[in-house]
Amino acid sequence: METVTFKGSKDGISMVLDCHVNFEELCQIIVQKLWQSRDFLGEHMTLIINSRDHLLSDGEKLALKVLLQSLGHDILRFTSTAERNLPQEQNSFSEIADEKECVDLSMFEHMESYLSEGRTMLVRKNIRSGQFLEFDGTLIIIGDVNAGAELKASGHILILGTMRGVAHAGCKGDRQAIVYATKLLPIQLRIADLIARAPDDEEMDTTEAEIAQIVDDRLVIESAFE
Repeated sequence: METVTFKGSKDGISMVLDCHVNFEELCQIIVQKLWQSRDFLGEHMTLIINSRDHLLSDGEKLALKVLLQSLGHDILRFTSTAERNLPQEQNSFSEIADEKECVDLSMFEHMESYLSEGRTMLVRKNIRSGQFLEFDGTLIIIGDVNAGAELKASGHILILGTMRGVAHAGCKGDRQAIVYATKLLPIQLRIADLIARAPDDEEMDTTEAEIAQIVDDRLVIESAFE
């Protein structure tokens, strides 16, 4: 099966994903497929995202939502056979599920409201040591940001890969900006006027996507899956 395919139905156009490749590679293939299909699918679509037997995490959904938004497309909903096959006892906790969905949607609404007011730049390559990239708007990197590289944006910074360099989001004073990365291992993070640095005597590591944002006048880093 192809990694990304499109299927039409009475509900609309579904983008069917084979999620057995790593997420960064999947995002690159999505961008390529959407570009190749623009002549017959159009440049502005509302898509149903079908991840088949893979249950996308909240962090992955957020990344896909923002990625497609940057390309001019919207997501109607996410679906998968994994969700439909959850044990009945897991489906019965409606209050927990509703609460989680509310958190998820609020994140999407926050991102969309900012993107609709500003611009988005999508970069599909690794940012090497010594490179500096600045943009007035939201900056999305599909690739790794190596140590010694620096990113600066007036909006959000999203890295679908490993972040090991320096990132400054909300550089014009936007304290609502965030820094998201599949693997967040920065030398320095800055949002608006607040700065966080990697500890000198600590071995940093992470196995899940994380978001850096300002909470109660402090720059905090937390799991994107919560």
